[in-house]
Amino acid sequence: MMNTIINNIQKKVFNLILVVPLVLMTFSCENVLVNEDPNGATLNNLSPDVVLPGAQVRTSVTLMTTMNQLGNTMIATWSGNAQQVQAPFFDEFSNQVTTDFYSGVWNGLFIRTGNLTNIINYESASNYDYFKASAQILRTFYIQYLVDIYGDIPYTEMHQRGDILFPAYDNQEDVYRGLVEDINNALAMIDNTDETSALPLGSSDVMLGGNMNMWKKFGNTVKLRLLVRLMELAETDGEVQSFVQSEISSLNQPGVEFLGAGEDVTINPGYSDEVTRMNPFAETYGYLPGNFGDPASQTVSFTTVGPTTFLVELLNGTSNGVQDGRLFRLYAPRAGGAIVGNTQGGTGINASLGQGLLSSPIQDGYIMTASESLFLQSEAALRGYLTNVGSAKSLFQSGIAASFNRLGASIGNYINDSDNVPGIGWEGSANKLEAIITQKWIDLGGTNGAETWIEYNRTGYPSNMPLPDIATQSTQAKRLLYPTSEYTGNSANVSVYNQNLDTAFNTPIFWDVN
Repeated sequence: MMNTIINNIQKKVFNLILVVPLVLMTFSCENVLVNEDPNGATLNNLSPDVVLPGAQVRTSVTLMTTMNQLGNTMIATWSGNAQQVQAPFFDEFSNQVTTDFYSGVWNGLFIRTGNLTNIINYESASNYDYFKASAQILRTFYIQYLVDIYGDIPYTEMHQRGDILFPAYDNQEDVYRGLVEDINNALAMIDNTDETSALPLGSSDVMLGGNMNMWKKFGNTVKLRLLVRLMELAETDGEVQSFVQSEISSLNQPGVEFLGAGEDVTINPGYSDEVTRMNPFAETYGYLPGNFGDPASQTVSFTTVGPTTFLVELLNGTSNGVQDGRLFRLYAPRAGGAIVGNTQGGTGINASLGQGLLSSPIQDGYIMTASESLFLQSEAALRGYLTNVGSAKSLFQSGIAASFNRLGASIGNYINDSDNVPGIGWEGSANKLEAIITQKWIDLGGTNGAETWIEYNRTGYPSNMPLPDIATQSTQAKRLLYPTSEYTGNSANVSVYNQNLDTAFNTPIFWDVN
């Protein structure tokens, strides 16, 4: 009976995911009106319980695939298998950043978060506060990435459909402050709603199963991430420092909790081993449906993607004398033997993705991991902002343990063996931030590449990261350019930025003070 119920829920969710986007996913600056049947359902009369599953899933696809690959190739995490694929990742490694370069990031986030805005603005006599609050938290999670990758974005006028066809751009720092306020409002809504009338998320929530305490922890962690991004800027900007100190005070209150060990935020609407229904990461970087693990059914991306020599040598002990067991879960030999890397743009072969990243066509997708949360808490404690979460060192080591646990790796004596090693261990690192960010890079490479790229731009860690062999620029890219769709459909507002290749490499996001 329970299996039948679960199967019915999964079928319902997938029907919503496949159908709802046809109605909802046409938000854009070039075409804000929805192509809809005048006699059919419209955005205004689709209730939040119908919209939420598709809204959660469609944005997650961009995070797990397009953004993941972008970040992993912008810094030295992923290389390409040049022995089997001609010129893998040529545009990425030779710095061909144009308005068409990874435009799917903008389209996948700015457009698809419009579904979350529709939930937030939904008017009804019924109490949809839990839906509105969770949508607000999740939208903030994704809109932050738009700022971190593009800079200024439309924010106050976004997702207005026919009311505002050409949304104006807001200053990126102002957007950050607005996002913090959005989180505050969402958390207050959860705490202050009438629990007796609030409609539960139930099976519509394919991320956290309607657990509002987990949504609060997720919201607190997203707010913390926003504030941590500002902390280096706060060292030289008194106004920003005052803002961070004021907002961090709410996170230091008794009872406030963040995502902790074992509390990964995941998504699984009922993935199955079928075309378009697999976990998006597994479908892109794994195997053809129905043939998971069959070498003859590897996708092109599986054949292409593998680690850099820089990463392999860091994890196998070549560069620091400490062998990291996560290496054998993150990657696997292609034809037996040792796990090897390739330089970005090099002519060699690299290892393939391992079972810690690629285990099943129905594996959960990761939105935000417990390890990322613990590393964020460690940095905030190190800088003296968080005071109610334990020591920075204990949080750092808990983050490492959570990383090993999520990847299914044996931690053994790694924490003790690495503790005195500069760059990866707490006691051995004169700059504790370097150890935190380097461990975060190891942990999230393959799971959330965009986060590692952004953190590299913010901090400069891991240090000594090499450029691709065929790089045409002297640094890694700092941002993406606004996509062609914006220059075509919202030209009056975007053209004033007059972006070019130089912008991507020499105009940092506002919090990047390095």
